[in-house]
Amino acid sequence: MEWLSDKNDIIQSKRTEDDYLMMQTVSSVIDADLVAFQEVDGAASLEKVLNPADYEFYFSDRAKYFKKSRGSHQFTGWAVKKGITVIDHKDYQPLGLPTFLSRGDLRYGAYIEVVRENQPSLHLLSIHLKSGCFETPVRRNNSCKKLARQIEALGIWINARLKLGQEFVIAGDFNHYMNEKNEWVWEQLVDEVGEENMVKLTKYTDAKCKARKYNYRTKRWEHVVYRKLIDHIIASPGALPESSTPKARQYQYSYHAVATYRLSDHCPVIVDL
Repeated sequence: MEWLSDKNDIIQSKRTEDDYLMMQTVSSVIDADLVAFQEVDGAASLEKVLNPADYEFYFSDRAKYFKKSRGSHQFTGWAVKKGITVIDHKDYQPLGLPTFLSRGDLRYGAYIEVVRENQPSLHLLSIHLKSGCFETPVRRNNSCKKLARQIEALGIWINARLKLGQEFVIAGDFNHYMNEKNEWVWEQLVDEVGEENMVKLTKYTDAKCKARKYNYRTKRWEHVVYRKLIDHIIASPGALPESSTPKARQYQYSYHAVATYRLSDHCPVIVDL
């Protein structure tokens, strides 16, 4: 949700009541049962977009470490419609690339389990991977090296679900154009997990996300259109309907909404399971 925070310390997070009202409108139109969110500083900010009377919030465990922080943070998590049974698991911390001396400075995977009647539970992971490696690298920079380690960690999580016979869905910001030719992130994941064990529901999703981007060099907001997808949804075959594979779609803001309101530099990606 691009720095959804009320701490007023980052230019992208400065939103008016009208901005929040438009974000509420978008959310109510989508009316999702399960929302995998990224870049949210805390519940107080999220309540301005998603009605707490309708949703339960499950934030990444990282939010506990920075509870008293004066600066804004980007946390992953889930918002789930009330009435749905949820088991809140510990974060998948390896995505943060921890070391012997630290918990890791990247985002964790927010992990919950949704219990369904007469169907297997769904194990859900909301992720926000390392930025700075969007294209296929000619020479891997530091961001690409970190992203490669995160993909390896993601493969381990998926293989654990497969070994336990658990159905899963991974949703969020991969920060990589996984639908482009010769890209390496999806190929690495396929090598580690096996293509038959997961379905990229965003494989054929058209991207045309209109947004505003702040240019720190010129100190101005610029209108942009993102035509390549970095937000993806991956599921195990058993998590999907047997009749047909659902196709994810991108909710695209209108030109008027982008020009008038401070929304996000990402457009929501939606799939019906």
